[in-house]
Amino acid sequence: MPNRINLNTLVILAITCLFNFSALAGLPTPPPQNQGVNDPGIQNGSARAGAALPGLNSLEMSFFNSSKARFLNIDAVSNGLGPRYNGTGCSTCHAWPSVGGTSPTHNPQIAMATIDGAQNSIPSFINLNGPVRVARFVKNPDGSADGGVHDLFVITGRHDAPGCQIQQPNFNAQLANNNIVFRIPTPLYGLGLVENVSELTLKNVLASNAPLKTQLGISGHYNVNGNDGTITRFGWKAQNKSLLMFAGEAYNVESGVTNDLFPNERETDPNCQFNNSLEDTSDLTANNNSGSPVSDYSSDIVNFAAFSRLSAAPQPAPPTTVTVHGKAVFNSIGCQLCHTPTLVTENSSFTAQNNISFNPYSDFAVHSMGKGLADGISQGTANGQEFRTAPLWGVGQRIWLMHDGRTADLLQAINQHASPGSEANAVIQNFKSLNPQDQQSLLVFLRSL
Repeated sequence: MPNRINLNTLVILAITCLFNFSALAGLPTPPPQNQGVNDPGIQNGSARAGAALPGLNSLEMSFFNSSKARFLNIDAVSNGLGPRYNGTGCSTCHAWPSVGGTSPTHNPQIAMATIDGAQNSIPSFINLNGPVRVARFVKNPDGSADGGVHDLFVITGRHDAPGCQIQQPNFNAQLANNNIVFRIPTPLYGLGLVENVSELTLKNVLASNAPLKTQLGISGHYNVNGNDGTITRFGWKAQNKSLLMFAGEAYNVESGVTNDLFPNERETDPNCQFNNSLEDTSDLTANNNSGSPVSDYSSDIVNFAAFSRLSAAPQPAPPTTVTVHGKAVFNSIGCQLCHTPTLVTENSSFTAQNNISFNPYSDFAVHSMGKGLADGISQGTANGQEFRTAPLWGVGQRIWLMHDGRTADLLQAINQHASPGSEANAVIQNFKSLNPQDQQSLLVFLRSL
């Protein structure tokens, strides 16, 4: 089997190189404005994501089911919500096309603004028919780098927060100063497989096809942990090392819940602090009786990480003649050089993750996307123009696209990969040089994932 995989890889590489080196020699004039080409839209029907990894044993399956139930919980002030928050629970925002996904059809933040008597105004960049968004400020008032999340809402006025009088940030002023950027939730499906890919595998993926990448202006690098130098891979800039870190940070930043990884309140006003101890930690009493003892004794963040870790990858739609052709186009123009189709896990403590071949369509490296997508935010070794290669699995049922949810149109998302300084410029030029039929086949293929 290894020899067969290597042979296939060499054949694909040879075909890809032949196409792209010839394309670079003299590209035809692009069709005007992708004439006649349209995003086919999200796939209808039942969600093709959200189930457990196939092959889990009974203990692991119980853990998945119980951790999913914890993920569905809604927080109140009594169990840690606030004082500042973007969401009242993980599942309110990670909701589409099923629990663990991303922004749903209608933004739940509208209702969260005034839930239980809260007196928040709705920022102008939050709309009922728009994506769930998190706001980051680029700079502090003194001009130094900020980059942190500034929560949309406060618990002031809530029935369970008497005496709290803190105010929302002045988002209108930040918008006027061009000092605010946005992120939307990333889907959590299949991330245990991503976590279980070895560093060597990732480094080999990034180093592969070097001559062709050089010709197309693609470089990229991995974001790394500042202490041990190992690869970080979760989040829009691949800034988080593990799913546990991802869960712990999100629970504190998005909902305001202190936990074993982030034990400090972000708002220091004592009138808005209603819990005198850590709000999420190991449960020594284990009163949940969920049927999974490991879940019952574990903290919320351990359960949230387990839900992500044991979730199956999104499943593509059955192939058709058009999608098979679209996949060939995808590979021929160079998309696969960053959106790596296949990775393989190493050995795992979970029965369903040992040496699994899966298809995330990402190298999980960060690449410069140029001025057009730059947000001015540095995280780890990723600078203000760099983003992790967004995994394309599940994009067929994803409503909002790009890191800030700026569009729901897949064609627009592709075109916006090109701007001054973007590593994707040559690939997008290849795309624009395709005839309309090939462009349409590529879009249909992507919406089948």
